[in-house]
Amino acid sequence: MNILYLIKKVFSSDEGNHDSSSGRGLNEESPDAKPDHGEPSDTTPEKSVESNGEKDHGPETKKHEDNQAKAEKEDIKDILPILIDPHERTFRNYITPAFWREKNLKYKKIREREKQGLDLYELLASGAAPTREYYVLTILSCVIATAGLIQGASATIIGAMIVAPLMTPILAFSLGVVWGDLILIRLSAASILKGLFWAIVISCLITLVIPLPSYSEEIMSRTRPTIFDIVVALASGFVGAYGYANKKISSSLVGIAIAVALMPPLCTIGIGIGKMNADIAQGAAVLFIINLISISLAGAVVFWLMKIQPIDADQVEVNRRAFSQIIISIIILVIISVPLGLFMKDGYLLGEARTDLKTSLEREFPDIHIIESFESRRNDGFILQATVTGAARPDAGIVQNMVDDLKTRNSIVKGVSLKYMKSEPIEHVYK
Repeated sequence: MNILYLIKKVFSSDEGNHDSSSGRGLNEESPDAKPDHGEPSDTTPEKSVESNGEKDHGPETKKHEDNQAKAEKEDIKDILPILIDPHERTFRNYITPAFWREKNLKYKKIREREKQGLDLYELLASGAAPTREYYVLTILSCVIATAGLIQGASATIIGAMIVAPLMTPILAFSLGVVWGDLILIRLSAASILKGLFWAIVISCLITLVIPLPSYSEEIMSRTRPTIFDIVVALASGFVGAYGYANKKISSSLVGIAIAVALMPPLCTIGIGIGKMNADIAQGAAVLFIINLISISLAGAVVFWLMKIQPIDADQVEVNRRAFSQIIISIIILVIISVPLGLFMKDGYLLGEARTDLKTSLEREFPDIHIIESFESRRNDGFILQATVTGAARPDAGIVQNMVDDLKTRNSIVKGVSLKYMKSEPIEHVYK
């Protein structure tokens, strides 16, 4: 639409209203006018339709056209304050062609941005609805992820990440907050909760049916969240939201970037419930909450910064809604991050202590080999436990001195428990 035509329509006289009130639409002929196809004026409606190829305009059609023209005029009036600032509304600008060329380009950019926002809104809103396809993909990705977690197969888990549809409702929730759309917020929140429920239930049932002698490393890695998980989830959210807002980024990349942080923790929660292991379920639940909040926070930031919003939206209200979600999300992440930071610190110190114990044993007893090592928590610290084997039992005095030195270097260690298993070489050669 040319900007000159736009201005003419806005500042047009009331002739259009006069025509409308006299019973004549913009495209409607006078009742006394002759048909332009040369047939008699008393031509029947059916013949008129056949000869013109158009339907006869009735009162309902005329009313619809009047309403449509009125809505278009109102829309143009709404966009004028965005196009022309108050200080630009001078006679000199109105008669300057360069001014209208500039406003014409600005108008096209506004309409292009509006179309981009509406396309994104439609895409996320349709994907956030709990449809049959949403449930099918959730169930299948849950089955794949649970099987991969039980087997410890990372490739299988990656396949579940690609299939999982949970990213769209989370981003739709963030977009709904920025837009102030309560319907979209409720729809996306309901989809997230339903997907969460079915993922936990199905993974729990699979765990009850399939024997699980031990927990794989894939399961255990999702029960010990760290600060790095927050970083990964935030980065995934930024990639996903920007990918949806920017058509140049592949949608498959978006799915992988976000789904990586969602379905596996949910299935780990179900596995923990199925095995009646509260530690597994709680650790995975903390990880999922971290990922959910981080992705939602990143989505809100991206949509707000890219101004994915209605063109006539009140910017003050948009900023208020965006800041509210961002601040609340940050507060939740900070509350979670404090214990995670302490846990990471303990984990780092324990790793240093285990390495120190291994180095000390190898230095003092070259013939001793460590079979396994782990730690147990005590109120004031940790006890390192290790099982060693060798041809000769380690000297108790040397071990005591080694433990005392280790405790001095590592304040988190309050004691060391060593178990010795004698090993002898087999002389006979089997053929």
